[in-house]
Amino acid sequence: MSVGNKRLELSSSYASGGSKGNIIIDSGTTLTYFPAEFYSKFESAVAEEINFERIDHPSHLLCYNISDHDIDVPNITAHFSGADVKLNLTSTFLPITDDHELVCLAFQAGQQSIFGNLARSNVLVGYDRVEKTVSFKPMDCTKL
Repeated sequence: MSVGNKRLELSSSYASGGSKGNIIIDSGTTLTYFPAEFYSKFESAVAEEINFERIDHPSHLLCYNISDHDIDVPNITAHFSGADVKLNLTSTFLPITDDHELVCLAFQAGQQSIFGNLARSNVLVGYDRVEKTVSFKPMDCTKL
């Protein structure tokens, strides 16, 4: 993962059977989850890039009140073997209130690494089971 110009390496210790890969791509999981140690580094990198006051929220997510402001989110990129997925505001921050004034980072600490469906908003994911590869293609899903 990269946050701005800072690249953070997610260890492959969670890969099973000696296989490549260190994250599950799951369409049934909304948020993206990272092991606690990596998530802490990731959250800190995001917080360093945002000049808004952090708001405590019961969800324990990294949240900001952006009323009367446009949030300037850092460039966040998920790096996969052979593919980079650039995330945008709607795939990295989730509006918590109806007026969209409170937004929270759509990532959380978990037991394993899961690339959730919010991170893949407007991204077509291709699975090649023969070559055992995954590909990503940006697209505007509102025009389907």
